[in-house]
Amino acid sequence: MNSMISLNCPRAVAIACLSLISLSSQAADTSVTPRQQWYQDIGALYTKLAEATGQLQEDATALCSAPEANSEHQLRSDWLSAYRAWQAVRFVDFGPIEVNSRAWQLQFWPDKKNLVGSRVKTRLHQDTQISKADIDEAGVAEQGFPALEVLLYDDGMADLTLSAEQPCALLQAISTHLNETSMTLVTDWEAFGDYYQSTDSMTQATLHAAMQTLETIEDKRLGEPIGMMGSPANAYRAEAWRSDASISLIEASLQGLKEGFLPGLMVSLDNIDRSDLAQAFDSQLNKTIKQAQELDGGITSGLEHADAQAGLTTLYMKVAQLRQLLNEQIASALGVVRGFNSSDGD
Repeated sequence: MNSMISLNCPRAVAIACLSLISLSSQAADTSVTPRQQWYQDIGALYTKLAEATGQLQEDATALCSAPEANSEHQLRSDWLSAYRAWQAVRFVDFGPIEVNSRAWQLQFWPDKKNLVGSRVKTRLHQDTQISKADIDEAGVAEQGFPALEVLLYDDGMADLTLSAEQPCALLQAISTHLNETSMTLVTDWEAFGDYYQSTDSMTQATLHAAMQTLETIEDKRLGEPIGMMGSPANAYRAEAWRSDASISLIEASLQGLKEGFLPGLMVSLDNIDRSDLAQAFDSQLNKTIKQAQELDGGITSGLEHADAQAGLTTLYMKVAQLRQLLNEQIASALGVVRGFNSSDGD
């Protein structure tokens, strides 16, 4: 694929630079092609990610500089907002996100061996002060949102003060790495625009990305931890089990499909006079989002109560219905064949 170009924005005018390439669309514009619509909307989601990680980095620095005047509660809120912003654009598995394993840098998951927890705890006990270079050169288990979750929520942090020297140094290094990665995604997505909008295969790549996202939500992010895939329920298989934010992250992924994928899909289906399928997908997506929003807590807490377990099962079924609609009726109408993906057989 074409090489990625990184356009540099001065830090002081970063948000102004970002806004130039974030033409968000709330509804499909039939005067543009599907790829033009997707390009605009995906760019807007990357911009939101950069803005959210920028706020996270700023508040991490503030906490470490003046812990008495800043709260860990605010930092946790920033972390979740930024993590949700990543989930919203996570369905994009092609283009700039493929460079240097950036998706893994943002989120190392699944983590069946708890590498994130063990690596973060080892890092906190290194002899020298933790630096940004340490994290830039580290493995992906130490670089992303799950690593910050260990600092903010893990029980093993109970005997450590977050504003102490090493935890704060690690907090700032990871948050800076997240923001720099996110900013680079924004500029590289802009550079990717001509290729994306002029290459026919990118239409199928975008549709496959959404199909893969729903498959991952159904099978791995919901099915495995709640016990719907042939093995007992296990909350430790859920994302963000320490913070119990797993359902919030799934809801953010669904919102990302609504904002970044649905408008372009509507254009595609309108072009073949199948707006009825677009309306059906929109309706089912809204029902699925609503179900996620109505759940109180995440998978970790949900598995402890019968009513909550029933709600998780209902969400699982709604995602399955949404996936079936996209994979079968919509894909068939658009002539898209479901092919092999990297998670098959995993």
